[in-house]
Amino acid sequence: MCQQCDDISRRRLLQLSAAAAAAALAGCQTETASQELPLPYSYDDHIIAERPGPPVTIDPRTIHVPPPAPPQSSDYGQIIPRKSWTTSPLTLARGRPMDGVQRITIHHSGDGKPFLQDSVADTARHLQIVQHAHLQRGMIDIAYHFAVDRAGRLWQLRWLSYEGQHVRIGRTGIRWNEHNVGIVVLGDFNLQSPTTAQRDRLFSLVRLVREKYAVNPAAIKMHGELVETDCPGKHMLPWIREARAHHLL
Repeated sequence: MCQQCDDISRRRLLQLSAAAAAAALAGCQTETASQELPLPYSYDDHIIAERPGPPVTIDPRTIHVPPPAPPQSSDYGQIIPRKSWTTSPLTLARGRPMDGVQRITIHHSGDGKPFLQDSVADTARHLQIVQHAHLQRGMIDIAYHFAVDRAGRLWQLRWLSYEGQHVRIGRTGIRWNEHNVGIVVLGDFNLQSPTTAQRDRLFSLVRLVREKYAVNPAAIKMHGELVETDCPGKHMLPWIREARAHHLL
């Protein structure tokens, strides 16, 4: 465990607010124990449903993490395959073909709670919670194509051959999901900071996708640059701006 974590007692950690705990532990990238979730577990992320409906709640008893599978080689580096976090098949018949990549959009998972776990099992569990929330909102699956976890690991979510559902239709009426690769960095970056490993893997992934599909750098966006949202969070914004200034994206 990192020195910063050692300096915070268990009792003190329980006394901290969620935001304070996130700030205190943001630099720790070691494995942490799974936390029990309340019943029901509310989920309110930055992707707003197109059709109004009841609040999204998750029953943790429905979350069943499959056995981990080893990372696989890909055009984007080592990637943890979809079967490591879900047994649910992607409903391809209901999906829109991507038909070419022209955009990249960066998100945080941002559900109003810090996410501090970095083990494979805890990350898989978190991704499945996000998937269940998106299914409740009428999506065909988890909205994004890739996830970057706190340890800097890359996860396969949707197939790139199909559109995501990660950017709602804004006031302009543009369907931003067309030809748009959705990358989610796990955590709520209004409450915590990304880890250095997340930052490095995100930038590397964006460059690899951009080069593979000849994406114009001007088409690499943060979610909040397309529609009204604070995604990917105030603690991610300066990292993206600095990366742009130094041509790292």
